Amino acid sequence: MRRRDIITLFGSLPFSNAGGLWRRAVALPGSGSVEHVTETVAAIADVMFPGSGLPSAATLGVHNSVLEMKDLHASITVGIAWLDKWAASQKAADFLALNEAGRLVAIDAAFASRSDGIQQFVLAMRHYLGTAYYSLPSIKASFAYTGPPQPEGFADFQEPPA
Repeated sequence: MRRRDIITLFGSLPFSNAGGLWRRAVALPGSGSVEHVTETVAAIADVMFPGSGLPSAATLGVHNSVLEMKDLHASITVGIAWLDKWAASQKAADFLALNEAGRLVAIDAAFASRSDGIQQFVLAMRHYLGTAYYSLPSIKASFAYTGPPQPEGFADFQEPPA
């Protein structure tokens, strides 16, 4: 049975949270245990969105919403395997064994890499984690301005540039 068949099988179950059932039932193929996958995506979330005075992305559980996205499972598998392999090349057991600076360097290296799928993984993580993080009411409330960017235009830019 192929991975696609398993995913389709779990996706067709009559549960409201089939994605969560799938994530709890099996680890992403080739990426280690469910705990390793969850902790790695949480670490990625914290590197990308550390909070800087606000709660970090992983503290708020943002990584869980990304793990529920079935369309990202293949990308997450590729990404975690690549990050763990990169960490091993730096004499660490895996990505989680790196300190915060090492994790940031690993993600930067992944983004710069031409390996198949890894740059897309980093971009997808940044997009989905960022969207989930900045959509949280507790984070949105931390920003003073919540209106549209140009409701009346900008008074000092009425004329076109000279």
